Amino acid sequence: MIRLLLASWAVGLAAAGAAAELQPVRIGLVREASAAPLYIAVAAGRFQAEGLDPRVRFLETEASVSAAVASGEVDIGLSPLSAGFYRYAAAHGFKMIASQASDQSGFPMYALLIGRKGREAGLTDLRGLPGARIGIAETEPGAYYGLFSVASRFGLPPDRIKVVWLKSARHELTALSRGNIDAALLPFATAIRSAGKGDTLLRLSDFALWQQAVVFTAAGNIAARRSLVERFMRAYQHGAADYQLNFLHYDDAGDFIPGPQYDAYLGLIARQARVPAGLLEMTKTYCDRRANLDVADIGRQVKFWQDQGRLDRGIAAADLLDLSFIGEEPGAPQSSAPR
Repeated sequence: MIRLLLASWAVGLAAAGAAAELQPVRIGLVREASAAPLYIAVAAGRFQAEGLDPRVRFLETEASVSAAVASGEVDIGLSPLSAGFYRYAAAHGFKMIASQASDQSGFPMYALLIGRKGREAGLTDLRGLPGARIGIAETEPGAYYGLFSVASRFGLPPDRIKVVWLKSARHELTALSRGNIDAALLPFATAIRSAGKGDTLLRLSDFALWQQAVVFTAAGNIAARRSLVERFMRAYQHGAADYQLNFLHYDDAGDFIPGPQYDAYLGLIARQARVPAGLLEMTKTYCDRRANLDVADIGRQVKFWQDQGRLDRGIAAADLLDLSFIGEEPGAPQSSAPR
């Protein structure tokens, strides 16, 4: 049955007549593997069970996802967190309603790829961060927050970490090969693919955990079409639970236990994210089984960007959240990743 569902993705997952009876829900996101719970929910018919016709729209950038939600072109967005996202969310009345992915121990999303000159200069572990030149591809990524969370946790002077802003991961890798930077902060999958013999990887999630990406919608959607958002969330939470069952279970010895639909879902996610299945197996991302958000960390992120001068101090994290769809209230304890 599951293979029939997976095969049906390309043709809309439902016959035209049945789809006409379903309420459309338009979902915008950038094509990436961390949206696995959504892919699974769509393929497994979870939205149809809620009377919804999921219309997934892949966009080029996170900014275009936010713009599509603000304009009403899509109902639901998935996006990484950054100062830019928080600014736009506050200006356009967005509410974060669920987790897309978080950087957790055992499920890293970012890593420092340390080059030869960096190692020679003493950047072999966290103690070498002060004085190191770290290449970052964007001006306000969540990974930048993650890097400085690591520094803060271990009492490292953040003003001694020299950030070198570069246009893309490709530019980072070029600068690293030329010795212009000591390490490149990269998505974990990119770091693995790019690491050469003798290169060192430091996974940020080994030292600090944070909420990396979220599911969000406009407050107006919640007010005018709460039922649609509720049904979306029920379907999405089923996808998150299916994802955890098949990808995030480990025994007491730390050995991975693949779920009953592991192979089928692995192929599905690989196709949708356009990532080789073998690489995907090594770079699985984490999402809580109920899609709970790390509310405390979101508060820390907002304060961090405010302290950096990139976010207005009048913006409160609580105003950007609506946790009613996952049955949580601000300050409630959050689930943690399996160890």
